[in-house]
Amino acid sequence: MTSMPSMPYYIPLPTPTALLSSSITKDVGSLITQFDAFEPDQRYSFNRINTRGSHTYTWKIIEPRNAPPIGDLPQLIQDLINATWRYAEPSPDNKKGVVPRQRPQGIQIGARQQVAHGITIGTRGGTVPEGNDQFHPQVRPTHSEIETTFPNKTAIASDWNLFKVIERTNSITFRGDSRTPLAVIGAAGGFYPPNSRKDPFYLENNVYNEFKWYLKERYNRELTKEEFIAATKEVAVTMEQKSRIVDYMMWRKMTEKEAVHLGRMVESECLKGYMSTARSIDVSLFFATGYYSKPGWLYLTVVHGGFVVPFGQQNYWGSEEAEIAQWGPIPQERIVGFVHVEPHGIPDGPIFIRRSFRMNEPQAFEQTFKIMSGMLP
Repeated sequence: MTSMPSMPYYIPLPTPTALLSSSITKDVGSLITQFDAFEPDQRYSFNRINTRGSHTYTWKIIEPRNAPPIGDLPQLIQDLINATWRYAEPSPDNKKGVVPRQRPQGIQIGARQQVAHGITIGTRGGTVPEGNDQFHPQVRPTHSEIETTFPNKTAIASDWNLFKVIERTNSITFRGDSRTPLAVIGAAGGFYPPNSRKDPFYLENNVYNEFKWYLKERYNRELTKEEFIAATKEVAVTMEQKSRIVDYMMWRKMTEKEAVHLGRMVESECLKGYMSTARSIDVSLFFATGYYSKPGWLYLTVVHGGFVVPFGQQNYWGSEEAEIAQWGPIPQERIVGFVHVEPHGIPDGPIFIRRSFRMNEPQAFEQTFKIMSGMLP
């Protein structure tokens, strides 16, 4: 006689079910055909849930059973590592008869020309606006939103070699978001990194604020939102307007070079190419509710080849969010669960789990379902 399994057998709620409020039903929509709705495990609750900043619990990495090999670093990151080291090596380029060494396509470390307020020094024709012919030391393209102890204080990121010591993993993670499942999984087709966003709201708020900071920090120049919008649309008549457009184009080139830098992503996600997820549910609840100010959603995601951001203020690229960063998007099929969250950070509805995830990843399902019901490490 064999013993019964110790883990409980969770029975989905009837679908569609009267237990779902009309608002949640509207937010889930046709996804109900791919996800089962479960009552939270009654053995746990969120009365004891850890609050952001305490970090008295150790959130372990939950690895999926079915995932592709992690593989090497993305080629773009490897190119930047190589380009950084080559840039520091003695160069024979100035020797007669020697073909100049070629850098990887699209990779440029440093600038060949100094640009003052968008007007290239030494350019033939045109005039340089008064006061713009001065040298202005380079600054970071985006500013840090957190206190850091990172060793790389240069204006342009140069410590690419640290990627070689960053742990990578396949994992089941959490992400908080204010958008509904129907918007994220249906309309958007998944989670996409900031550098792929082109919507007016993101451009006129996040991108504008960073470019405004950059101009002020480097040139001590002010920028209105109207001037910024005109520059992004390449609308220019006066020399000053043309200069602003060139400034913006040069700035976007710099942000592109740092889009893959993990340390700079930890400092500021604006225009970076990573999706931020966490193995810590308390951090995700904090962001789901906009710092405990409005309702939101807690999502369960599958990360492939993610970068494990070191926890705490260590000697390199650390954060206090138990973060696992996914380079590139998290497509809709790898969003495998979600639950509605009240403004004070407590889930208040059924836990929706993708049916295929429950079948293919039974152990990961058990662990994450208990966590979404309120279980702590």
